[in-house]
Parts: sequence; structure tokens; C-alpha cells
Amino acid sequence: MDYFMISQKQNIPNSIELNLKTDNDYERRQIVEKQYADSVNDVSIVYTKDKKMSFYADVIDTPTFLISEKVKEVFINYDDSIIIKCVILSGEDSDTKKVYWMPLIDSVDCMSSETEFYKNGDLKKLVLDKTKIEDKKIFRVANLKEYPVIINLDIAESLLRRFLSGIDITKIEVKEV
Repeated sequence: MDYFMISQKQNIPNSIELNLKTDNDYERRQIVEKQYADSVNDVSIVYTKDKKMSFYADVIDTPTFLISEKVKEVFINYDDSIIIKCVILSGEDSDTKKVYWMPLIDSVDCMSSETEFYKNGDLKKLVLDKTKIEDKKIFRVANLKEYPVIINLDIAESLLRRFLSGIDITKIEVKEV
């Protein structure tokens, strides 16, 4: 099975920015991992920095992972155990409001020893160990400073058929160790 990282496309003019500041690694982990679902509100409001003609991508990955309704429908079709919380994005100085969803996704310790890092510890090249993934369709890779969301080929193909905007789907190398 092929696996892909889903993320927000970079360098899109007027992409919205969330006013959600959390420098604490533990707090970021709490926002995104399924095991902390009880500590996340069912509905949250997050303010955005207003821009003229703001662009709302179907995936927002910084500072936390949010998805549009179209992406949420695909995720639920392939993984009915996923926990998803509602997030209302509200412009600070405007009446703009958009509904997004925060999927709380299982972390899987599936990073291969062939994964490469830069000297500062940032991820350079992710390689997954196929034997540790099992039958997961949507997951995060455990033990990384970053929190990449990984999807299988079926989900990637389904998303690509939906004419989504502002997303990147990047193939990840998988080794059977």
C-alpha cells in the first residue's frame, strides 16, 4: 500500500492565519492526538487574522490540523473511528465565519530507521516502516517534532477526485523492515 502526507499548500497568497498561539510542544500534542479527545471542546472558536480576499484552504496545518467539510466526509468514509471536533474560524475584524473540523488522529510508531533529519532536528525525509503501520488508513507519525498526517492511497485518490483547493498530497517512502 502506498502512503501520502496531506498538508496545506505553501505560498498561497492571502491564506488565512489562525490566531492560535501555542509554543509548548505538550499543548500542541494535546490539540491533535486522539488520546486527548476529552480535553478538547466539541466546538471551538478560533480567530483569524483578516486579510483582503482571504483564502481558505481545504486543509490548514499550522499551528494545528484543520480540514474542510469535503475532507471530513472522506476521512469519515474511510475511518469511522476517527474523532472530529468542530472549529469555527472567525475573522477578528469582520463578520466572516467558516466551519472547519479538527480530526483527532491516532499516532503510530512507524518511523523507519532510514528517516533523515537536519542538524537542528527538523524532519528532512520521512520513511515509514510498513510492518508497524498495520491496517491504519489515517494516522500521525509518533515521535516526531512535526505532526504529519499520513493517509493511504485510497484516501488520497478520493481526495484528488473532489477538486479541493490549497492542499498538497506527497508520496512517502515506505520500507518493509
